[in-house]
Amino acid sequence: MKVAPTIHFDEFSNYTTESGVENDFETRTRVHPEFGRWSEKLIDLNHFRIYQHRGDLKRNVNVLFDDGSLDKYVHHCMSIEGEMAANFTDFNFCAHLSPRSFHNMFVPNHTYFLGMGSQFVNVHIEVDKDYYAQLLPDTESWSAQLKNDIQNNTLYYPGEFRLSAQMLHTIQTIFNSALSGALKKLLIEAKVQELLALQLHGTLHVPCGTDKPKDLDLFISIRQYLDQTFLDDHSLKNISKHFGINEFRLKKGFRDAFGTTVFDYLLSRRLEYSLQLLKDTQQSISEISTSVGYNYPNHFSAAFKKKFGYNPAAWRKSS
Repeated sequence: MKVAPTIHFDEFSNYTTESGVENDFETRTRVHPEFGRWSEKLIDLNHFRIYQHRGDLKRNVNVLFDDGSLDKYVHHCMSIEGEMAANFTDFNFCAHLSPRSFHNMFVPNHTYFLGMGSQFVNVHIEVDKDYYAQLLPDTESWSAQLKNDIQNNTLYYPGEFRLSAQMLHTIQTIFNSALSGALKKLLIEAKVQELLALQLHGTLHVPCGTDKPKDLDLFISIRQYLDQTFLDDHSLKNISKHFGINEFRLKKGFRDAFGTTVFDYLLSRRLEYSLQLLKDTQQSISEISTSVGYNYPNHFSAAFKKKFGYNPAAWRKSS
């Protein structure tokens, strides 16, 4: 498999061919002679910075960012078209985005690799972390925990989720409103807050009108337990027994809370851990596959490639 080349963002930025203002958005177009066109729209609303990125590249590429302001913001990232992946090697995890998906994160770091497909449309909202914390109520456990993570510079990444039709409509309004000037900025700020609320709700999968926050606390505790024991040989029976619930409640509640199954979550955590082993140890691919629970190295390689887009040997060579 051919590994996508890696370049520094500054190299792309050096090929900025156009810049201006269009409908209150700053615009930039970069045309790299080897990699192709990357266009950007940006509006800065003090607490928020909203970007739209469009790529028409000649091939896949990994772009290295060294962004000193990364940990000053909470990031909501959305793929409208195409695939992207942000690889934070210091934390040994990769935040992937499929078409029509989103994730939100806080990463107390400055350096990451952004893997970009040849064709993409991506929306990225940066929210000042102190302002973000002010938006979160202290009355619910999930928001109190998120606020605590942000204020204490703790990594927050709940995973990848699907963009709903309502979210897509809100995004379209942000970029296509016919208003201008102060009224447009007022509308965009309101729509950004709406989008943040929809996506936070989407990451939790809390049913509208629920009056059982204690159930969410339970499944957060289960996820934390799995984070600490993801290399153990788990079964639904043993996890259910450990937390005093039945298997049906465990399966349904975990999926409702986090949008994934227990075993898909464990698989994801093990594959993320394999990144650390590939980067920081000299273990063979076969040894690593065994360490993360695979009996056959080819099964591990197939799962790794499906999640990260590269086979383990190619990722190790490029990291």
